[in-house]
Amino acid sequence: MKTTIRKAKTDETPPWSLLLSADGPKPEIEKYLARGELWLAVCGDEWEIMNLAVLQSVQRKGIGTRLLNKARTLARQQGAHRLEVGTGNGGAGQLVFYQRFGFRIVGVDVNFFVKRWHKVWKQNGIPLRDMVRMDIAFDNQIDMRVRRSP
Repeated sequence: MKTTIRKAKTDETPPWSLLLSADGPKPEIEKYLARGELWLAVCGDEWEIMNLAVLQSVQRKGIGTRLLNKARTLARQQGAHRLEVGTGNGGAGQLVFYQRFGFRIVGVDVNFFVKRWHKVWKQNGIPLRDMVRMDIAFDNQIDMRVRRSP
């Protein structure tokens, strides 16, 4: 796992829970932060797309692709090494879409939706039980921006 050490930005909120776990009380920490510098070690920074949806009436017009490209650009600019997304086991279209974009299946959260909703819904006629976890790693990654076929 790659670790990056960087100086905290002046407008960045300090990691209070971490600072308080090592020292305290908070007013004392604030005093030494005011007269010193805060440096952060960022280990294997990962981003996750929590929800991506496009109205059915405007799907297949490149909107989802533009959203994913934007998410990837922002994640990389912020120093992320990985971008993750999860989708339902019955979402065949979504699985194809993310894989075309360069995401790879990395795992399955078995019964994720059953545990969350306490009942089984259907997606494309398939019982929606599991979350398929996918990610795209940025280290040594060939840029695979999706372009719409003519």
